[in-house]
Amino acid sequence: MRVEMTSDPVEFQRRVAGFIGRDPLRHTVMSTVLANEIAGLTIAREPSCFASVHTDDVVGVAMRSAGRGVWLGQLPTDAVPLLVTRFAELVPQIDDVHGTEPVAAPFAAAWSALRGRAYHADHGARLYRLGPLRPPLAPPGKARPATAADIDVSGRWLAEMARELGDKHLAMNDKGIRARIEAGRWWLWEDDGKPVSLTAHQVPVNGWVRIGPVFTPRAARGHGYASALVAEVSRRLRETGADVCLYADIDNPTSNKIYRAIGFEAVIDEAHYTFE
Repeated sequence: MRVEMTSDPVEFQRRVAGFIGRDPLRHTVMSTVLANEIAGLTIAREPSCFASVHTDDVVGVAMRSAGRGVWLGQLPTDAVPLLVTRFAELVPQIDDVHGTEPVAAPFAAAWSALRGRAYHADHGARLYRLGPLRPPLAPPGKARPATAADIDVSGRWLAEMARELGDKHLAMNDKGIRARIEAGRWWLWEDDGKPVSLTAHQVPVNGWVRIGPVFTPRAARGHGYASALVAEVSRRLRETGADVCLYADIDNPTSNKIYRAIGFEAVIDEAHYTFE
């Protein structure tokens, strides 16, 4: 077994396309990161680091996307020590690791032992896929595509979301927001002429589109804006022929409840370990 590393998203996509294409939903995060980097939508001060695990063929994938932690895709558990060693050679400082429990937990333990950094379990994420869509009773207002005039409020809301969830990576600068607005991937629910909720979606890859982020500021919660907006964006995406998925914080009962109510079905849970 060997691990091959690269910072070139085009080369990595060529190398692993067949592997991730066999389970595109499981690898939606990796697929959209690759698509965004290849399209020039990723703005970061350092390159990403992509890893493929090989025997005779590719048997596993992982990545450390620009400025973020390590994300572990499907891979054999005995590949984890090799991945820890190779990531440590190229990226000596990482803040966290995401993946299913059987691979994320041993990665966190091995990284902690190697780098001398304690770790703890943080908020995990649940991946959902959309089944039959059940739109909720619509609250006042309507969904609309975001425009350049919405960049400021979107940036403030993302910063607020990052503070609430303790995840600095959720914040986005104006250039990143503008690029996604211009690509038609940024939506708002507007009530009485004012934006009250935000939903975005990623680029379609391998037949799947992932919704996120989803955010409603505290003062506007409890009215069903997010449910209605996610349902409307999901409906529009499905009309293009795409399958729809999203992630929810496992420990957030509200978001899990509203996604299930409009037709999302749980697929897999992922653990999140943060290094202190």
